[in-house]
Amino acid sequence: MTRVLEIEDAAERSRIAEAVLRDLPEWFGIEEATREYIEHAAVLPTFAVEPELGFLCVKRHTPAAAEVYVMGVRRANHRAGLGRALLE
Repeated sequence: MTRVLEIEDAAERSRIAEAVLRDLPEWFGIEEATREYIEHAAVLPTFAVEPELGFLCVKRHTPAAAEVYVMGVRRANHRAGLGRALLE
């Protein structure tokens, strides 16, 4: 069973986002954009699959509307249902 947790600590949110994004240079290879995602992870609601296998940041617009701001799953864990677990 995949365990998804909301990450409360801002520094931890950024650290997890950076670890996962750096593992995916073919999708997140533009340094300026990657740095922006990492910085925003510190202030956005962030969920992660233990232990740092993937993460998802949510940008809430209203109480009833939100978007996935950024999401990533480590390359070695693709096709294992982690992205689906994060979205659920």
